[in-house]
Order: sequence, then C-alpha cells, then structure tokens
Amino acid sequence: MSCYFSAEQLIALDQRRNEVSESFRALRDQCISRRFKSDRAREYARHGFGRRLGTLVHAIDQVFEALPPEQVDVPERQETTNATVAIQSFVMNVFGCLDNLAWIWVYEKDLKTGDRRDLDPMSVGLGRRHKTIWNSFSDEFRQHLDQRQDWFEHLKGFRDSLAHRIPLYVPPYIVPVEKADEYNRLEQASGEALQRADVNEYDRLQSEQRKLVRFRPWMTHSLYEDAPTVIFHSQLLADYMTIDEFGRILLRELDR
Repeated sequence: MSCYFSAEQLIALDQRRNEVSESFRALRDQCISRRFKSDRAREYARHGFGRRLGTLVHAIDQVFEALPPEQVDVPERQETTNATVAIQSFVMNVFGCLDNLAWIWVYEKDLKTGDRRDLDPMSVGLGRRHKTIWNSFSDEFRQHLDQRQDWFEHLKGFRDSLAHRIPLYVPPYIVPVEKADEYNRLEQASGEALQRADVNEYDRLQSEQRKLVRFRPWMTHSLYEDAPTVIFHSQLLADYMTIDEFGRILLRELDR
C-alpha cells in the first residue's frame, strides 16, 4: 500500500504545521501584551481567544501524532478514536474563537443597545444578522467577513452536526469500489465460519478481508445528509490559519 499523500504534499503539510506553531506564538503574544481599555475585553482576549488558540494547536498536534500524514497501514481503533476526539474539540473551539473575538469587540468598543443596555448574548457574533456589531465594523472588515462566507457555512455544517446531530468521525478504513464484491463475499464466508465455530477459518478469512481495505485521512458526519468528506490534515491547518487571520485583523480593527 502507498501513502495517500505525495512526497511533495507531505513536505508542504510539515511546513504549514510549522507555520501554525509560529503564528500561534506571535498572535498569543499580541493578545497578552496588548493594552485593553476594558477588563472584560482583556479577559476574552487572553483567557478566551488566546487559550482556545492553544487548544487548536494542541488538537492539531494530537491528530498528526495519532494519524500522521504518512500513515499507510489501517490504524488501530484507539489511534482513530484519539484523532476523532481531537478533531471534534478543534471544530467546537474554532467557533468559540469566533465568538470570543465578537465579545472582545463588544467590550472594547462598549457596544450597547439603543437604550444603553447590555447586548443579548444571542445578538453577539461576527455575522450580518448581528446588526449592532456588524454596523460598527469598518467597510473593509465587513468585506473581509463577506469574502469568508463559504468558509463559515462549511464549518457551520460540521459544527451543527457535531453539536446537534451526528458527530464527526474518521472512518477506520474504506473499501475500494473494485474490491467491494470480494470484501462482501469474505464477510459472508467469515460469518458462516463463525457460526460453525471454525475459528481458524474465520481468522483466515478476516485476514484476507483486511488486505482489501485502505486507510484514508478523511472525516465526515452523516451518511444521509450528503455530508462533505474532508481531508482532515490540510483542513485543520487551513482552519487554524483562517482563525489566526481573523484575530489579527480584528486587533487591527480595534485601533481604527
């Protein structure tokens, strides 16, 4: 069996992972060293957004260690489970980062309702429907957010399924289409061997069946919702850098 990624792609993934680590340290330091006017904004920057960034990086490390990009053989169940848990944590904390950035903005800009009451938590976010916050952004920042709508929707689909419907998972293996008939034949034969208590034949058939399967670095959720299948190594790195980008731009926006 060959690796899913080419040699060039493996090098690129390693470089991007290093870039994530460097970007994280730089942005975390910005959150720590920045002088905020509001104590709550400072808390959300350091203990909300900043800590979540660290969680994202740790989750990426866990995934790359449990299921490295150069993985060839079908992994052990524990390795797949460890990566799945890390991916689920990553997705939820990406959304937490976005909410933290919105709260930083609310507190640092002292945004209130028209009669100077605190904003309802449901009205706090970076999207167009959060009108008080959206209208307080510069045209440039609103344009940037609009340009990321496809990314928002893609991530929202995974987050909503994870939180409310079918959790994200990494399939332990896939059966190539051209091997499906043989896989099913062996599945039936091994079941029959088990029924007649022929353990040796059962083990032999299971071993033959395992030779047909392949590991793929994919994640998805529901089989019935036409859910996208994502190559998780590259997606995690891209999602982190998108959050990093949002953080840097919002900090600059605070200085306008």
